[in-house]
Amino acid sequence: MLVLNGKEINKASLAKMIDGSLLNPFTTTQEIDELVKISLDYNTNSVCVNPNYLERVVKQLKGTDVKACVVIDYPFGTGSIEDKVNQAKVAIEHGVEIIDFVIDYGHLKSGNKDHLLKEIKACVAAANGRETRFIIEVCYLTPEEIVTACECVIDGGGDFVKTSTGRFGGPDMEIIDLLVKTCKGRCKLKVAGTGQFWTANIALMCIAAGVDIIGTRSAKKIVDALEIFERFAKGIEVK
Repeated sequence: MLVLNGKEINKASLAKMIDGSLLNPFTTTQEIDELVKISLDYNTNSVCVNPNYLERVVKQLKGTDVKACVVIDYPFGTGSIEDKVNQAKVAIEHGVEIIDFVIDYGHLKSGNKDHLLKEIKACVAAANGRETRFIIEVCYLTPEEIVTACECVIDGGGDFVKTSTGRFGGPDMEIIDLLVKTCKGRCKLKVAGTGQFWTANIALMCIAAGVDIIGTRSAKKIVDALEIFERFAKGIEVK
């Protein structure tokens, strides 16, 4: 049995730590339907899509253990606070259960922490009890800015810090280590990255580091590779 960060990992538990995500602007309805099918077959945590496909996903997930997740103000986070609040309200009307907001990282990099905190609090209030994640786009931030963004999410009442939109790059292990140290015991952590970022090895090492949720379109590949990873892991010894 594989145990990572105190958690027993099997195919079922690993799948429940994955958000099946497909956020390309050119994604087709056929690709969305295939993502939903894989997510249902593997019983992942959620299916995460852009708002244009949310209603379609909600209908297909109804009555299952897989949740509907949507991204808000994706991928740039440049909308006003009012824009993000209104988008969240529409998503709730359409049946969303989890909301991933892109923060205004331009204001963050400008040092406007008060604006960012105000935005996060407004988004949490608009979510009305639904799970909230805040995408901070770590590839554009300094370590100090990453810590500031995490503190704002925590102080603003967000449930998760999410590393990336997946459009511009993902975190390296040093950033993941920083995020875990900053967020541990205070809020949860979701890691996302570009399609090339995700392998079973990276996903499982993220979980070992303390990551709670993986956002990827590669759920099938990751879960199916678990048995091989377990065999390889038997040869690992840390002294």
